[in-house]
Amino acid sequence: MTQERKRKSALSPELAKLRSEIVKASKETQGQMGLYMKHIESDKSIAIDADKIFPLGGVFKLAVMVETYRQIDAGMISMDERIELETHHYCIGEGLLQYMQPGLKPTVRDLLAMMIIGTDNTASEMLWKRIGIQRVNMLIRDLGLARTSIYMPYRESFLMSMGYGPYKDLSILEAARKWKGLSDIERMNALNETEREAANLSIEEFRKKYESIYGVRAQKRIKTQRIYDEVFDNFGTPREVGVLLEKIVRHDVVSPKACEMMLSLLMRQQSAASMSYLISPEIPVALKSGDTAFSVANAGVIYVSSNSHVVLCCFFRNVQEGQNAVLAEAKIASLVYDFFSRIKS
Repeated sequence: MTQERKRKSALSPELAKLRSEIVKASKETQGQMGLYMKHIESDKSIAIDADKIFPLGGVFKLAVMVETYRQIDAGMISMDERIELETHHYCIGEGLLQYMQPGLKPTVRDLLAMMIIGTDNTASEMLWKRIGIQRVNMLIRDLGLARTSIYMPYRESFLMSMGYGPYKDLSILEAARKWKGLSDIERMNALNETEREAANLSIEEFRKKYESIYGVRAQKRIKTQRIYDEVFDNFGTPREVGVLLEKIVRHDVVSPKACEMMLSLLMRQQSAASMSYLISPEIPVALKSGDTAFSVANAGVIYVSSNSHVVLCCFFRNVQEGQNAVLAEAKIASLVYDFFSRIKS
């Protein structure tokens, strides 16, 4: 019997019913789901392909946030430190910073808010390069999250998909095959080469070139970039991302004050990919969402009550065009909340 089947057979009748309802909701969209759910206070959990690796999309920003707060706690940087917006920071996609002029100097506090609340890609680029790209993966390893890999800044990811960097003469399929065989050091060298090559690329030209390939609303992306996104992204498992969230709730990653500040930011996330929209706005949900051309990821903590918290990580990959994986994840989040709201704690 597999570990998955052993866990399933060990569920109580009530949890088994919830699991069945979750699976049913997941079938409403085509794609492969991975799910990890844990009620922190009771230790009740459900895992469905929770140890398989999925693209994280914007969920990677959780780790950038944690490492930033860890360095703040260690006195390595300050909340009030100002970081100057320069040409090599600009990233297209989500966020308003890409529309600001070079020379703007937001604080670390500002950048954390923009990265988490507004899912700002330029803010995450600025923070990540300030704290050190390698440091984020070192944090992940220190926490024992062996299958999670977070090393790909969005700016470089977009640029490589546009033909910048060492693989400009390769097809997407050839570049993906090449990338899979590289060591971490070789990948960092490739990212550095890409960054150097595009260091002076203005955001206007960046956006224009991307739109000429993928369309103004990236409408061509799902047809041409699926293979690319399967390889050139940050990756993790639902269980390991859930463990990271639980450590934040339990104040096990940095100081209690910093953990509460992180959760407060996550409760304010604004994203069209959020799985919490079928839950009443009165119920706090500390959440980070993300998507790629073929995947949707949601990782959050549902505050059922002041003494009842549920970690829920629901990821979909290989989502077919036109399928609404966000709706499926929202229905699952609602099922989970309804289940634990009926349990007295």
